[in-house]
Amino acid sequence: MAGKLTKMVIVGFKDPKFKSKIGGKDDSTFTMQVNPEKYSFTFKSLGCEPEALANNKKKDKSKIPDAKQLSLNFFLDATGVVAGCKDVPKTIKKFHKICTEVNGSIHTSNYLKIYWGKGLAFPCKLETVTIEYSMFNPSGIPIRAELTATFKEFIDPETDAAKSNTNSPDMTHIKVIKAGDNLPALCHEVYGDTGVYIQVAEYNNILNFKKLVPGMEVHFPRMQK
Repeated sequence: MAGKLTKMVIVGFKDPKFKSKIGGKDDSTFTMQVNPEKYSFTFKSLGCEPEALANNKKKDKSKIPDAKQLSLNFFLDATGVVAGCKDVPKTIKKFHKICTEVNGSIHTSNYLKIYWGKGLAFPCKLETVTIEYSMFNPSGIPIRAELTATFKEFIDPETDAAKSNTNSPDMTHIKVIKAGDNLPALCHEVYGDTGVYIQVAEYNNILNFKKLVPGMEVHFPRMQK
């Protein structure tokens, strides 16, 4: 028996800790008419700056990526072929109200969380959105549109500061590998982000990050801002 289809949703919040929604379910939630075929994460690099050594020589160090970005595109279709959207302009207006417009009560755009079942729960703010209209009724009103959007990860300053004080990402860490350790999990422990394991593997000249040898030392370079 096939499982029930889970739709991707964007939920708007009015506080940076994502505890208070901007309204009722209908007002705060934008539900995808059709789920995206794919989505992607982009990790912003902080570049590579030379670091002075005691012998006045320069050594390049790989830097750790900054906050990540989620990119996705999805369709709205009011032709009647797919259920869930009767009015494209009205649906886009709701998207703007939740994701784009400034919320007068907090003087900024809403804080967002994008959910897709158990596979995605991404706290963010809308970065950019492009809307392309491709079909129109006889009155010139669009009945089909494609939205391409990017969302930047958002972590509230208080939580981010607490994490920084605990994990000290601005300092180089050295960890001795124990049985059962894996690099993505260690990266999450140090940086709060599993996605930087490739940079850490390269920094330590680890060819196979899946086979860490107990007793080996792994250096986690400081995060430069």
